[in-house]
Amino acid sequence: MYYFAYIAVGAVIMEFLLLPIYIRLKHRQKYAPLKIFLKGCMTLIPVVFCASGILKLHARTGDWHNLVSGTGYQTSLFVLFGLSICLIADVLLVINFPVGMLFFLAGHICYIVYFLTIGGFNPISIAAFLIGIALAYRYYSRFKDAMGKLWPAYYLYGITIITTLSLGIMLPFALGPYGILPALAACLTVISDFMLAANRISGRKPWSDLMYLSYYFTGQFFMSLSVFIPVMLNL
Repeated sequence: MYYFAYIAVGAVIMEFLLLPIYIRLKHRQKYAPLKIFLKGCMTLIPVVFCASGILKLHARTGDWHNLVSGTGYQTSLFVLFGLSICLIADVLLVINFPVGMLFFLAGHICYIVYFLTIGGFNPISIAAFLIGIALAYRYYSRFKDAMGKLWPAYYLYGITIITTLSLGIMLPFALGPYGILPALAACLTVISDFMLAANRISGRKPWSDLMYLSYYFTGQFFMSLSVFIPVMLNL
């Protein structure tokens, strides 16, 4: 059960040590290299947990395309691709916000493929998607003037994260307990994205940096643990 100690240490380092330091430095321009390093480290922790789980499964199966544990748990390289792309996006977001968001879009596409791989497609997701799209349109249309020419890009990003959410929340029904962590990850990352959008577009700060970043990094951590915990428990 030693791996639960690893999880606890990783969570403490990410949420209680690095994140408060990053928040303190976030709006200080002269600390840009340190901010990039800290943010990259926080996303690197989930990448390491996910990669270790996938490598364990690969050692068992000898196949990168058939990552299935002894009890039937299945995962995909796309979750590792998504986490790795989000690691790059976190760094780029500090340097160039639009480019960083483009990478986050690619990361969400990887998560969508991951969800479809492990849980298949549930028709109820269509209803959740349509409701989400309507709510996202109403939300983003309030800031249409503020976004200007970028409004279609923001709405496209909204469609993508709603797709992630509508597929993710169905995973517990398809996978049982195995689906809880990726479902929580989808919810937390999408909530975080909408909080960030509200701060960025409106110019106000309705959500604190600590709040939306805590949701985001916890969501990424849960995404990686959706691979790490089942593999370590049932390899």
